Amino acid sequence: MSKVLDELQPLLSETYEGIGLDLLTIHAVGEVSERKAGLSYENIVVAAFRLFPEKFSLLGYPSFPDSERVHHVLRRHVYTKHRDQQWLRGKFAHGFELTERGRQVLQEARQALSTATPQRKKVLSHTRRFEKILDEVRRSPAYLKFVQGKRDLVSEAECCNALQGTLDSNRQVLLDNLRQLQTIANDLEQSDIAKFLNWLDNCFDTFLREGN
Repeated sequence: MSKVLDELQPLLSETYEGIGLDLLTIHAVGEVSERKAGLSYENIVVAAFRLFPEKFSLLGYPSFPDSERVHHVLRRHVYTKHRDQQWLRGKFAHGFELTERGRQVLQEARQALSTATPQRKKVLSHTRRFEKILDEVRRSPAYLKFVQGKRDLVSEAECCNALQGTLDSNRQVLLDNLRQLQTIANDLEQSDIAKFLNWLDNCFDTFLREGN
């Protein structure tokens, strides 16, 4: 990691709370690029975490970055057939560069951040943070199908999404996320989420344990 990234300071969480991971990631790319640190995957992960820790920290471990979130965004905007969605070129092993469209989106991201109206900075308690994590689970396609009685339609990709990952995620990481979410749901007495997570644990048992 380049030492110049040590200079990056976190933004107020209220400033970026309503902005999606894609725009936040491209903003991090811009910060790395301007510092001439080299647009490596690792540098982008570090920059995203330093700038937006509330969005890019590892589930249950707020002091560590969740590289899977950055990985998912980069894959979506590098390996795409749609020119409007190709914000970057390159490879994970060799680094990336912004496309012309990517530079346009970078300006959009900066505009979105600059026009946000942050309130006085608040320190989120562990309880509040965990409540927000469970809210993300409730909004997941897998959970919505679960409560609608469409459990047979829940895909492996949707299972991964509910567990804060993707199909490319390491299965052990997904299992660890599942266990952490189950603990949070039980501690906060969120029986609906606990029931859903237990169902995921049983229904996708073979999938989650492949390769472990």
